[in-house]
Amino acid sequence: MKPREVLARHGSSFHLASRLLRRGDADDVATLYAVCRLIDDIADESAGGAGRIDGFVDALAHGRAGEVPVDGFEALVERRQMALEPLVTLARTAAKEAREGRLIETEAELIDYCYGVAGTVGELMCPLLGADPARGREAAVALGIGMQLTNIARDVLEDAQRGRRYLPAEWVEGRGPARISAAHGPDRAPIQNAIARVIERAEQEYAHAESGFRLIPWRNRLAIRVAARLYRGIGLQVRANGCRYWQGRTMLSHRRRRRLALQALLRPAVDAPHPSP
Repeated sequence: MKPREVLARHGSSFHLASRLLRRGDADDVATLYAVCRLIDDIADESAGGAGRIDGFVDALAHGRAGEVPVDGFEALVERRQMALEPLVTLARTAAKEAREGRLIETEAELIDYCYGVAGTVGELMCPLLGADPARGREAAVALGIGMQLTNIARDVLEDAQRGRRYLPAEWVEGRGPARISAAHGPDRAPIQNAIARVIERAEQEYAHAESGFRLIPWRNRLAIRVAARLYRGIGLQVRANGCRYWQGRTMLSHRRRRRLALQALLRPAVDAPHPSP
């Protein structure tokens, strides 16, 4: 499957936003997304995934991008002179998760994990969007972390059913995945509260990311604003629904997605997140 097809099938928010990117940048972003998606899918779906990802880690650490089986990736690395250290970190994080599963214990561990699987993507995206990597890194990392926190808030039940818990144990009074997925009545309240805390932390990360959007050339800036607004909208919808994770994954309607995209394009400051005091 070609990178743009991977993006269209699996990254609906990014795919919508990518239509606004400069054409060459859109192709490069789609290629990077396809690489990250490949690593994630192997970690999630393959029994022997960790070993295969280890092979990617070794190849990337030694500059052999051609061993990652995604069309155009090696050419992208050479053309953009990409620094691959963040992708190595992402792959190592995925391999560890494939081997050991994931039971997050503390807020600090949660943020470290979100950096490993998504903040790294922000780092990699930064130069592809035309922003200075040195000046834009912190905001780019914050956007990746915010988006991953949104994923976690949205997918609590699905993750628990797979034996994973990304909500810090200290926030859910030590409840494991089985207890989270089977909870009823009052036993759900600590989990709902933890989800609300994840969304609040995501809001802080989105606010930090917003401060760096000015570093991106205007057309690409619009695309990233749309992507951020759509992702943030998912978390806000989870919160508006009362964090009722047992009802399954929260999805935005096509109408809501279009409205959020238009807000990002026409009124970029509307309902912008603000850092907590």
